[in-house]
Amino acid sequence: VATAAAGVRALEEVTSVDLGTAGNFAILSKAGISTVPTSAITGDIGVSPLAAEAITGFTLIQDDTDRSRSTSVQVTGFAFAANYASPTPSTMITAIGDMERAYTDAAGRTVAAANLNVMAGLITGATFTAGVYEW
Repeated sequence: VATAAAGVRALEEVTSVDLGTAGNFAILSKAGISTVPTSAITGDIGVSPLAAEAITGFTLIQDDTDRSRSTSVQVTGFAFAANYASPTPSTMITAIGDMERAYTDAAGRTVAAANLNVMAGLITGATFTAGVYEW
């Protein structure tokens, strides 16, 4: 973000939104995650306070020796849900809380005019600089 002061241009540091442990997930939801094969998700996915049944279309496979997570051929990572074995329930509660705090932080920030409705929302393949965007 560039600002002008006394005729001198300076760069104002953009403070990133702290995702906390929510940043450990490619997809994190309180409402469920659904897909139609074939998806290719890189990273972990998780739901809370919902059970694993709220993750649909992924054909989850839960390992008999580690009941705290599942795998799917569509996910390079793991699937987590609130009803999985410990420590997953507390991990999910923390991640959801962090997600909500991050959302509140981002929603309270001022959006620069140049960051409103960028590319009319057709952002496939686009790279963005740090900042808050709104569509």
